[in-house]
Amino acid sequence: MTGVIFEDNAPNVAATIIVLTTISLVVYPMRVYTRVKGNAWGWDDWSMTVALIPYAALSVFCLGGSFLGIGVHKWKLTAAQNETGMMWFFFFECFYCLAIIPIKLSISFMLMRVAGPKKNYIYALWTMSSLFIIMNLISFFYIVFRCNPVSYAWNTNQPGGSCLPSTDLADIYYADTAVNIITDWFCALLPIPLLWDLKLNTNSKISVGFLLSLGVLASLSACIRLKYTVNLNSSDDYLFSVADVLIWGFAENGVGFIVGCISTLRPLFRKMFHLGDSTGGSGMKLSEGHGHSYGNSRGRLENGHGIGFMDPPPAYSGDSSKGKTKTAVTSSQLGRKTSADSGTGSEEYILQDITGVDMRSGIQVSRSVVQTRGD
Repeated sequence: MTGVIFEDNAPNVAATIIVLTTISLVVYPMRVYTRVKGNAWGWDDWSMTVALIPYAALSVFCLGGSFLGIGVHKWKLTAAQNETGMMWFFFFECFYCLAIIPIKLSISFMLMRVAGPKKNYIYALWTMSSLFIIMNLISFFYIVFRCNPVSYAWNTNQPGGSCLPSTDLADIYYADTAVNIITDWFCALLPIPLLWDLKLNTNSKISVGFLLSLGVLASLSACIRLKYTVNLNSSDDYLFSVADVLIWGFAENGVGFIVGCISTLRPLFRKMFHLGDSTGGSGMKLSEGHGHSYGNSRGRLENGHGIGFMDPPPAYSGDSSKGKTKTAVTSSQLGRKTSADSGTGSEEYILQDITGVDMRSGIQVSRSVVQTRGD
């Protein structure tokens, strides 16, 4: 067992891991609460939950590496400490590829839920998802099997061992980073045309677009990591130099995990801070005049795929037994039934359940008005 050495850039590595992991452990339970509360658990939530496993392993190897050689100048390390540091960095490389796939896939699934029936967006998202899945799997298998035996990647004293050229590994790094940056920006910019035609007020479009576009922060981390990756081959102080690659590589995963969870929390924020709804009022307003009967009239609501949770309908008071009009609004897809009585008419407020906004048309709402007369 090599001794702990925690100097030079190692404290910065540890601080980055601790801060981002702590935030992740806060926002993920909030995401789970929001989705379960709204009966809106979906594939994006499953994907982010699966991501917890490689993301946790990535956190362990990055934090452990900061105490066992990564970020420390080579002249302060013994041969055994250098070998240990290289081993921990090897596992960082592996779990970076494994963690980023479900994290990015979760964000893609969330955008697919928002896109709804818009097939062009769905196809584009699947294309981008396939691209980063394939590229990161290629990177993972190349990193694992580029040396024979595998342990030769960190222990070069083994007789008969060999590795593929380091320039090939650098090319894999560049390609992987480029693909991740392109797909991050694609997912960050996609909400702009997606929200453009929706019937939302400007503030709602801005707030929802901002939440859905937070993934660009992960892309910025990847851009910074690329800068340090380019300089890595020319470094003669490898473990000290890879500290910046590790910091920004972990940040890319950590920020992606965090913003992927925060993007789902708008309904929770609205509940916590008592914010108004997305349409500028209390929801969709339906008015029926007194003394009229509407048989099977139908309306259409734009709704999401359960990305948020539905607010309870406002309470109404009134006596429906004496010349009043009673209105019932039923939607099997929304899973909610409300009713209201009024003297001169009735109003129904149907609040949607997508990150707090209306996003997909096609949900049918049946409403009927039953008139009763007093004696």
